[in-house]
Amino acid sequence: MFTYEKCLPLLDRAVENLLTRQVVDASDERLGGFIAEGLEGGQGVSSLSTLGYAYLLDGSAWQGSDELVDRIKLGAAWSRRVRRPTGCYDLVTTNFDSSPDTGFIVNALSPVVKVARQAAKNGDSGAGVIAEEIGEIIQAAVPGMVAGGFHTPNHRWVLVSALSQAFDLFPDLEGKEIIDTYLDETVDINADGEYIERSTGVYNAICNRFLRIAADRLDRPELLEPVRKNLTLSYYLLHADGSVVTSISSRQDRGQKTIPTGLVDSYYALARRDGSGFFAACADWLFDLNPGGVPWAMHPFLEHPEWRDDDLDREPLPDSYSNVYPVSGMWRVRRDRASATTAKGITAPFSLTVGAAELTAVKVCASYFAVAQFKASSFEGDEMGVSLKDLGRGSVHDSPGYYQPVGTPVTPETWGAVRGRRDHYALPPFEMDIRIDEVDGGFDLKVSSDVYDKVPFQIACDFVPGGELDLDSGVVQGRAGEVALLKSGYAIYHVGGDAISIGPGTYGHRTWQMRGSEAAPGLFRVLLTSVTPVEQTVEIRYGRWSVATESIV
Repeated sequence: MFTYEKCLPLLDRAVENLLTRQVVDASDERLGGFIAEGLEGGQGVSSLSTLGYAYLLDGSAWQGSDELVDRIKLGAAWSRRVRRPTGCYDLVTTNFDSSPDTGFIVNALSPVVKVARQAAKNGDSGAGVIAEEIGEIIQAAVPGMVAGGFHTPNHRWVLVSALSQAFDLFPDLEGKEIIDTYLDETVDINADGEYIERSTGVYNAICNRFLRIAADRLDRPELLEPVRKNLTLSYYLLHADGSVVTSISSRQDRGQKTIPTGLVDSYYALARRDGSGFFAACADWLFDLNPGGVPWAMHPFLEHPEWRDDDLDREPLPDSYSNVYPVSGMWRVRRDRASATTAKGITAPFSLTVGAAELTAVKVCASYFAVAQFKASSFEGDEMGVSLKDLGRGSVHDSPGYYQPVGTPVTPETWGAVRGRRDHYALPPFEMDIRIDEVDGGFDLKVSSDVYDKVPFQIACDFVPGGELDLDSGVVQGRAGEVALLKSGYAIYHVGGDAISIGPGTYGHRTWQMRGSEAAPGLFRVLLTSVTPVEQTVEIRYGRWSVATESIV
């Protein structure tokens, strides 16, 4: 269960670890800095927030610690040496003089300053020092954030939140109008609850956190509506082990296995605000599976001390459902330990997780001008099944084909420009269809394409390594980078007691890495090969592996 008391030991350990990373040698030019991977940079400035939380929160082992006040003063002095003249900081791994990364810092520090000021009014001199030292960082950063702009969609809400907190703390600063300029773009969320980056493992949590903070500081409760939508969707994207579907992401979390603990603070804050037992249960579940995320996990308790006593009733979380999200082009099915994802717009249109057994992707591809890796552009269906279509595509023109000579000089410098002007002998786009239906114990995937004959074709089933593949007449270890051809019959991939069956196999060719197909060097791949025209149904079933019968039961 997610509680204030369970967070406190995590905060104490975070402080202990953090202090070992701070330079305290007065002869070191990095004095006061926080070192990570041998580098000092602006990202370390956020560490001051952890020290501030620990100083201010009741029950912390470091509450009221003079040592933390001294460490914060050292860190604040260091921050002034490493910041740019704009008041912004570098994210030394990639972004320099970065207004959005400075926004992350200001977001982390501002709640500390707000609460420290309140404590100082009650006579806490150490809190007064903290408020002054950290407050200067925020105040100096505002002009750079106002002028600096952003990189990615979520950065807009990072900056809106940071600026709304900064202007709340320092109302005389200039530039408030930029907040409305950002908000006039409207929040980038669709009717299903997806932000544009679809980043289930990282940036959904960022958007939710900073939109809810901005809603409070700006007194704009309408900014909480997208947060509620995304938090609701996020639950239905979780597997039985609490990890989240990341195959749909357009950011660095794509394909990563992660439990999205970063959602906990927003789940809990909205639970308390709305009286939602569902959101509270989501916070409990994720936190229990992966305790951490401090100090942000403690943000609701820092700003709302009354929430530290929790009497909110929880609701049972559903573990069996079939939900279609038509705007996003996504279908999610969960049946206890098994969960499946179908989605358009990605090259992994189907995936299935059953406990420890993970079929991370079923990928469909033809060796046709290297442009026939299935990636659906259309999606329709209901809770029983969905249909996906890839209309085919070309590299420069609308369809594959060949180019004609232009009869004039073409230099290496003009080659690319001329290519688009050439007459084009077109061949038909390679259309493919996949129909996916839920059946008893699994799914049927009907794959079809009859646009062009005699084209090599494959269906690749990519599994997380570590299991065994039982065939009708053999067994193969599921090792990373290995590929098996399923010529006929059925195969069962099992990890411990969890199993997924695929088949029947097909054998149209013996190409291990078909041209135009995506490789999977970190996965164990099972191939079903054929030659067009294709009209093929892949039966995917799941269940418990029986060592006694060597079958799914």
